[in-house]
Amino acid sequence: EPPTVKAPDISIHEAVATDNTEAVKQHLASGTDVNARNDGGYTPLHWVAVRDHKEIAELLIAAGADVNAKILIGRFKGETPLDFAKKATADLLRKHGGKTGDWFKAGESIHIAASEGHIEAVKQHLEAGVNVNAKNQRGLTPLHAAAVHGHKEVTKLLIDKSADVNAKTKRGDTPLDWTIRRKHSETADLLRKHGAKTGEELKAEGK
Repeated sequence: EPPTVKAPDISIHEAVATDNTEAVKQHLASGTDVNARNDGGYTPLHWVAVRDHKEIAELLIAAGADVNAKILIGRFKGETPLDFAKKATADLLRKHGGKTGDWFKAGESIHIAASEGHIEAVKQHLEAGVNVNAKNQRGLTPLHAAAVHGHKEVTKLLIDKSADVNAKTKRGDTPLDWTIRRKHSETADLLRKHGAKTGEELKAEGK
């Protein structure tokens, strides 16, 4: 049967951008496309993530919103709702399978794969012959990228593949420095177990 509820005068994008829960409900009841894009390429769920409105996010997801919809144009091309989300909404999106735009780009770079904790993509890069200690423009190795986000499993994989636990960035930071700053204690303990030191400790040793 066709919907019997009339859509409100404001668009669904304006409704979510102004936290207008009732207008969002009316749109969904009237059959508005939950994945409709505005002129900037955003879906309603992208806007909800920006606003960090968990209740509306739950409504949209229940109505079939694509948690991994990518922006197709502009400076944020390729980014998903999770790229914009804050804590509450981010947890909800992850619960429903939400990934960041970089997760889907993990095949492009071992550093991106390690940063996202995408262990299968990291393995594929290593199997393809990518140097486990390859540095990017900032001097970061894949181990730095994994450690800064506390991805313990990826960190262990890289260490097992002979990653240099004391590699330094251009600023002299080691992977351990970053785990300590971000308070990833388990990953820091794993690094310590394999001989990792901070930049200051290495400097004191003349290294």
